[in-house]
This record gives sequence, structure tokens and C-alpha cells, in this order.
Amino acid sequence: MIYLLTVAAAVALVVLYKFLPTRKNFAIICAVLIVVFGVSAFVTNRQAQQEEISRAQREELQARQKIFGDWYASYQRDIDSLDRNWQTYHNIVDGLESVDADSFNAEALQQRLHELEQESLDEQIKIYGLTVPQSLDEQSRAQVDEIIRKTKDYVDAQTRTISLSVGAAKSIAELEPLKLKLHDIMIRESPEGLFTAPEVAAIRAVLGD
Repeated sequence: MIYLLTVAAAVALVVLYKFLPTRKNFAIICAVLIVVFGVSAFVTNRQAQQEEISRAQREELQARQKIFGDWYASYQRDIDSLDRNWQTYHNIVDGLESVDADSFNAEALQQRLHELEQESLDEQIKIYGLTVPQSLDEQSRAQVDEIIRKTKDYVDAQTRTISLSVGAAKSIAELEPLKLKLHDIMIRESPEGLFTAPEVAAIRAVLGD
């Protein structure tokens, strides 16, 4: 557009030069046109630069949104595994309430708890392998780091609870004392709830997601 205006202005100057009565008037008109076109060129160039910056910012923001989205999707799969293990643990301990002494199989209980302990240890290794995506902005990295810290505390408590239950099942053979011991372990050692919603909300606010 600016180039078309320049051509039009050049044609207009030629016409004005031929038909204006004095060169002074022509010089004044030229000066005005130069100022107008100078301002117009500056504004157009500034707008183009701002549009380029805005586009780059949008692309960078979209890239960060994808990075966090991929990280969080993987993280959620790990949390789902932790939840399944914890639900299995509760089912085992709570299921003892419906078992009588005659049908109680101590070895089967030990085996189930031992398998669950191994699964929990595997998940603990995964959680400790979580890393903060370095491509995120500083504020978002701090929030992700806090999510990882909370999750490590959670998986530590969960694994410790299951491991203590394994030890109790190996050392106590009678059903009633074992039920009391397992419930005591579950009450004392169970992890507090894993609440990461504030950190996730803060990250999404920064990323505009």
C-alpha cells in the first residue's frame, strides 16, 4: 500500500509542479507530503514489527502449552497407576473383614501384598525420574517442580505403608491380630491427599491455556 501511495504522490508532484503559480507553494506542498509520508512509513513499519513480535510470542506460547500438555498427560498416567495401586491396597486390607479364620490363607495374603509392594516400588522409581521441562518459563518451572515434590512425598508414604503391611503379614499369622495391625498401619502411615490443582491452575494461567 505504501508503494502505491508513493507512486501516486510522485505523479501528483509532477502535475503540481507544472500548474502551481510559484515554486514556493510547490516547495511547501512537497515538505508537507514528505512529512506525511515519513510519518506513514514509520507507523506502517512499527505496526509490521509489532505484528511480527506478536506472532513470535503466540508461537512461543503455543509451543510452551504443548510442552506442558505432553508432560502433564504423562504425569497423569503415573498418577492413575498410583491410584490403582492404592485402591488395590485398600481392597486387600478391607477385604479381610469378610474373611473368617478357617478360610484365611496367610501365604496368599503375603503374596498379594508383596506383588503390590513391587508395583509400588516401580511407580516410585518413575516418579523420582520426573523432570521439569526446561523450555517452560521460570514461573511455570517452579510450579512443576512443586508438583513433583508433592508427588514424591505422596509416593514415598504410599510405598512405605504397603511395605510395612508386607512386614506385618509375614510376622503375624493369626487373622484377628493381623487385621488390627494392618488397619493401624493404614491409619497411621497413609499419605495425605495429593492436591496439585493450585499449581496446575497457576501454570495454565501463565500459559493462557
